[in-house]
Amino acid sequence: MSGALEEVLSFFGEWGLAKADMIEAMRRRFTDQTVWENVGIATTVGFGQAMVFLEGFSAQYPFERGEVIVHHAAVIGNVVLTERTDIFYDAADKAIATIRLMGIFEMDGPKILAWRDYFDTKAGF
Repeated sequence: MSGALEEVLSFFGEWGLAKADMIEAMRRRFTDQTVWENVGIATTVGFGQAMVFLEGFSAQYPFERGEVIVHHAAVIGNVVLTERTDIFYDAADKAIATIRLMGIFEMDGPKILAWRDYFDTKAGF
């Protein structure tokens, strides 16, 4: 079994070239109890609620694919901290949302138990 850091980095790599790839990566790695918190905005539990949140984000920022650039990462046991930039692109492959953030993942093997992202909600994207 891979370590927690490798699993998180693999998860980002699974986002692929289309929004559908990102959604499938989330489907594979979320459990019914996975808590995904975008601090100050929304908290979801399970894949279904996560998709409702993602659909709302996509309505505001109609993206076709996402890319993650990890600037720094640290791991202690099953907890992974990531300083990263998430970039979302439209159908013309133009960046329409760029989010600098700090994220925390709690992992159980390949499964994401909890995912919290902290960012400046007033900065805009």
